[in-house]
Amino acid sequence: MIGRYLRELFHAAVEGWNRFWFSSADPASLAVIRISIGLLLVYSHAVWALNSGSFFGADAWLNGDAVSAIQADGYLISALWWADGSPTIIAIVHGVALVNALLLTFGLWSRVAAPVAFLLTASFANRNHAALYGFDQVLGFVTLYLCVNPGNGWLSIDKWRAFKRWEKFADFHVLRDSEIVVSRPSISANIATRLIQLHLCLIYLVAGLAKLKGAAWWSGVAFWGTIGNLEYQTLDMVWLVEWPMIVSLLTMSALAWEISYAALIWNRWTRPLVLAFGVMVHAGIAICFGMMTFGLAMIAANVAFVSPGMIRSLFERKAVDPWAAALQRSSRQQFSEGPTVAARVEITLNQAGDSLEREPVVLKS
Repeated sequence: MIGRYLRELFHAAVEGWNRFWFSSADPASLAVIRISIGLLLVYSHAVWALNSGSFFGADAWLNGDAVSAIQADGYLISALWWADGSPTIIAIVHGVALVNALLLTFGLWSRVAAPVAFLLTASFANRNHAALYGFDQVLGFVTLYLCVNPGNGWLSIDKWRAFKRWEKFADFHVLRDSEIVVSRPSISANIATRLIQLHLCLIYLVAGLAKLKGAAWWSGVAFWGTIGNLEYQTLDMVWLVEWPMIVSLLTMSALAWEISYAALIWNRWTRPLVLAFGVMVHAGIAICFGMMTFGLAMIAANVAFVSPGMIRSLFERKAVDPWAAALQRSSRQQFSEGPTVAARVEITLNQAGDSLEREPVVLKS
């Protein structure tokens, strides 16, 4: 009896593990993350470029010798080490980074743009430790996981170009150019999404547990320490000094949310509440404390927990399947009448279906 229980437990664990990691997933969530992070990368690299000499030049705030002394016990990869302070080479790197960020945003050559975006993000961050903040770290880990699947199966030029190849191969104009073809789920999309999800859980859990070391969080006054700091203050909220109970409630709520995030986010009933509270927390950080980019980056990363079906419903009124549409429409330009045309389309679609690992399509008269 015990042996049977252990065998069933083992098989159930293996099945759950495979289902968690290796089931197919819709790339819609990754597409939104790719676009959001791509736009933030454009902003980040533009800011670096505006004051490049102070950040990365030969006479930067942290020159090469200072950075080498900081990382004496290890080596951090950075493409800027080969620039050796040259303004021309650094400007070229900035240009490449900006163009690559735009390619990732629009989903053009995304399979190459994602790893290049990660390497360039790490290069800039590793070159100047004084300017490395949470925003840069979020961009780093998200672009790393987008290397697995950049979400180019939806809302991307890559997808549009792939459809045009299908259309040309089939020699049949199924959809107009403005229509977006629905992509098939993939295992790589699921793996990339899971990696982002688990990394977020780790971030919030470690951050929450670390806060327990501070007496200000136990006493409920930690929130006031941020409000009263003029360096972070972009919205005057010092009036809360007259409402200590609200300060305590905000402190304890944020702490409880961070610690419980890793557990409650996986339950479908509590997930909307956790995500809604997360949006309020990061929006509050962005608006009240001046960390707009960090708040937006964290909100973008949390899209990994949003249902792809819900995301699609916000962007498209009706899913378009090119194979189904091929049977329902005739081309106004090339195929107006005649059974020979139908036979031609049927043969072409079946050949395309075999090459794309789809079931052959039978055209009904």
